[in-house]
Amino acid sequence: MRKTMKANPKPKKAPAVVIPAEHEPLLTEVHDAIKAMGRRTTGQAFELGHQLARAKAVLPEKMFGRWTSTVCGYTPRQGRNYVAIHEHLQEHRARLEAAAVVPTVLFVLASAKPEKIEAVLAVVESGERLTVGQVKNLVKDGDDVQPERKTAIGGLAGLRRAAEAKLKDELTQFTELSKRILKAVEPVAELLANGKHVSKKSLADKVEVDAYKASSLLRSAIFPERVDAGRATNRGADDALVGWGGAPALFGRLGDSPRWPGKDEFPTWVTGTVLPMLRFVVHGDPLPGMHQEATPTPADDAAGEAAPEDRLTLEDIPALEGPSEEDDGDAADDPVASDAEVPVVEAEPQAPGKRRAMKESLTGV
Repeated sequence: MRKTMKANPKPKKAPAVVIPAEHEPLLTEVHDAIKAMGRRTTGQAFELGHQLARAKAVLPEKMFGRWTSTVCGYTPRQGRNYVAIHEHLQEHRARLEAAAVVPTVLFVLASAKPEKIEAVLAVVESGERLTVGQVKNLVKDGDDVQPERKTAIGGLAGLRRAAEAKLKDELTQFTELSKRILKAVEPVAELLANGKHVSKKSLADKVEVDAYKASSLLRSAIFPERVDAGRATNRGADDALVGWGGAPALFGRLGDSPRWPGKDEFPTWVTGTVLPMLRFVVHGDPLPGMHQEATPTPADDAAGEAAPEDRLTLEDIPALEGPSEEDDGDAADDPVASDAEVPVVEAEPQAPGKRRAMKESLTGV
């Protein structure tokens, strides 16, 4: 017997969207606002979530899903995601907009814990672009977190990030060393100022190694390598060196005790040269005889210049557990230092082979 083929059943019609009459004006207003939105920027994602949340507040859950799909063109899941952005990320909205975080990433963040949101923001605010998969991995909890795969950042932004990381580490080490040197020099300077005798060897034992390292770190931080003799010097960089130009030379001399002044000149050198420079470096105290920087004008403030009292000193930089174990640099006096910045007393003749022995003794210190 021959079987007859049944005709395909007609597709079921989607349930009708029933809108209570009292809510029609509100829903029409919401629909018009959504329709007027253009490209989905971060700010518009928040605004879309706000408008959908208005509709969700007056419609039952199932009816809200039907309304978003038939009237607004979004799936129920998309509608709920945009509402979650509006409800859960308002506290971070300004930062998310500034970083231009895309809506698909916002969907993930909307269900994340506050500390996870902060972690993602820290990454994107550093200039790194994250995929949705990377963000999902960052916001996972506990054992679910997969090993983080570091993203390589190229171009000027990546170069600047690498340079800033190096400089931050060097300044942290230099801060620890210079504070330790100042702590050792202050009581010695007080004794010398009162006419008491202080053995140069006792001071050298406390500061020589630290000063040798500090000189290398500071020179690396503030003196650029001159690879092109014909290239013009950056005037702004030269201006920034006022007061600081003689610091590497002073630390270099402190790090080589045979070059310290003789017995008669030693007290004046410590109290009149070493101590003021250390206080300038660590606390920001003015150097004797140096021109004080003028108070910035309103135009300078508008350009982002901080007032002198607001500027960071080395005390503002948090210290690590201790100075670096590395020693990579020449501790010789820097030729850029000027006599006006650091009065230099004629050095005693250097003992033959002293510097080589000094470097060898510091290996691995």
